[in-house]
Amino acid sequence: MTTEQRRAAGPVFVSYATSDRKQALALCKALERRGTKCWISCRDVEPGENYQEAIVRAIRGAPAMVLVFSDAANNSDEIKKELSLVSRHRIPVMAVRIEDVEPSDAFAYELSTRQWIDAFEGWDKSIDSLNRRLEQISCGSQGPAGGDSVPPRPARTAAHRKAPMVVAAVLALVVAAGLAAWLLLRPADAAAHSMQVRLTGFERLSPELPETIGQALSEEFLAAFSDEGVISVSTATQAPGGTDPAYALGGTIRRDGDRIRVIARLTNERSGTTLWSHNFTYAADQLSRVPRRVAVAAGNLVRCGLFGATTYPRALPDPILINYFQYCHNVGEVEFEPTKALDFADKTVAAAPDFSWGWSAVAKAAMNTTQIKQSPAQMAAVRAQGRQASDKAIGLDPTNSEALAFKSYLIDARDLVGREALLRQSLDARPLPCGCEHHFYGNLLEEVGRTAEAIIEFRRSTDVLALKSGSQLSLGEALLIVGRPDEAKKHLDAAADLAGRPNYADEKVVATAPITGQYAAAAAILKKQSDVPAPLGSALVAAFHALVANDQVAKAAAAARLVSLPEEFQGRLPVTLLGALGANREALAGIEAAERAGRSGVRKWLFYPSMAGARAEPEFAAVAERLGLIHYWRKTGKRPDFCSAANAPPLCRTI
Repeated sequence: MTTEQRRAAGPVFVSYATSDRKQALALCKALERRGTKCWISCRDVEPGENYQEAIVRAIRGAPAMVLVFSDAANNSDEIKKELSLVSRHRIPVMAVRIEDVEPSDAFAYELSTRQWIDAFEGWDKSIDSLNRRLEQISCGSQGPAGGDSVPPRPARTAAHRKAPMVVAAVLALVVAAGLAAWLLLRPADAAAHSMQVRLTGFERLSPELPETIGQALSEEFLAAFSDEGVISVSTATQAPGGTDPAYALGGTIRRDGDRIRVIARLTNERSGTTLWSHNFTYAADQLSRVPRRVAVAAGNLVRCGLFGATTYPRALPDPILINYFQYCHNVGEVEFEPTKALDFADKTVAAAPDFSWGWSAVAKAAMNTTQIKQSPAQMAAVRAQGRQASDKAIGLDPTNSEALAFKSYLIDARDLVGREALLRQSLDARPLPCGCEHHFYGNLLEEVGRTAEAIIEFRRSTDVLALKSGSQLSLGEALLIVGRPDEAKKHLDAAADLAGRPNYADEKVVATAPITGQYAAAAAILKKQSDVPAPLGSALVAAFHALVANDQVAKAAAAARLVSLPEEFQGRLPVTLLGALGANREALAGIEAAERAGRSGVRKWLFYPSMAGARAEPEFAAVAERLGLIHYWRKTGKRPDFCSAANAPPLCRTI
């Protein structure tokens, strides 16, 4: 079979930016419904397979590339590498724009403008047009067929031809070296294993519960994985054949007095081992919401554990998976117990020291452990442990985006340039099934005052997975900061629904008061809450009342009460309320004190609406310098959003 014949029989290569995975999968499925087979990395890289080598092999065998083009794709270094490979192998490229974005010079050089298809102007019509063009290529068509023909690339000068030839030659050497290293270093017993979970159903143990409750649970699990490209669920009546692990999820549901209890259990049907189980308990009057809440929590747990397992070159043994699932359970997917998560992550790598994502689990758990009150020496030790684990993970797998992201949280918090470099690497590495790499980068952008860009990253995170409460909350709060409350509401509501705590929505009204100015509502809520420590609660209520009354004497007294609170209460709300009360220098001092205490993300407090007065203070420049912000703004040339305002502070003229 000739190269051209092999390509004609092979699948079309779909290239996309990580944040566009959902749209790329939709395009892939739409083409396959029309008879055009596709290859897409998030679905077709086999478990344990080398990610880059699989992409190179798929490109070599493809009759064409379909580029899903967007603003994210326009800035993706990985896509530029894929285009260089495609150019070397003379593979035609069809670019489908999903956003109205003009291509950068790098893309314009590689692609004729007549090859662009604008999907944002009509999805079905665009896919039909794309499919016709791909059929022409597969059939070996050289001439036009109506208006959908693919024009030849314009002739290039010798100078133009030389540059890509040199790049291609260098790239070929890099790819060859990488492939040779992979062939030498891969485990001899590497074997693909399925990451499909069979739903075995939830048995109704209490006859007074609705007969449909079990089916409702299964449907919610199916919905929770409907857009997943790596982990999937099935409703097959029996486990698949073979000897590879076969994962199954099911359990029981019963009424116990005024409580609803759901026991969820994940097993390896091949060995009969229970890999993870949990007893979910809800108030009986919340029955209608139970299926969704269980599916979200257990679904995120399964996604965490099995995605990590896909990165290992062979099926992880049950004992190792049990520890890894317990890490996922305690790292926040079901419960947030950082020290337990760190313990189970340590057990995981002790049993599998070559498991890169086990080491990144250690890094993530270590980062979470820094949020627990401890001595400076203990804090330094756990941060060092996390950094060492990150380096170990990256050494084993340079595409470990989780390790790159969490290393950015474990290096010096003031090294904002270094932290951003790690997060940019994470974005270009292996896509995470939660879109978390975009969430992490959005957090950094908020810390440096680039909230408008942070919103883009948070939105990309929720586009990948809408079932993470933290991602929805971050997007909602960022939209509030830039003054878009109507857009923010649906994300804040989604965060409350996903969190599943009865008072979550009220808690966020209080927490976001320095952003929204809803001081009266926040005061009324706080007066009803009994779980807020008395000194903190009374000081906050006094501050809210003073702001509602706009009484300068009351404001000064309220600020003094906030400043006098013990260190453990000096968090985001008291500090940003100081700004609202006009105690600007005290607010700036509070941010620096929180940063010295090891609190994460404190820089973003500077960019709350309530801190506008603090940013206008002469002391702000010195504080920004000590926090690493001035160096970051000058080094990167990226100025904070507030420098675009008409009343920008004098500092903006110096950066």
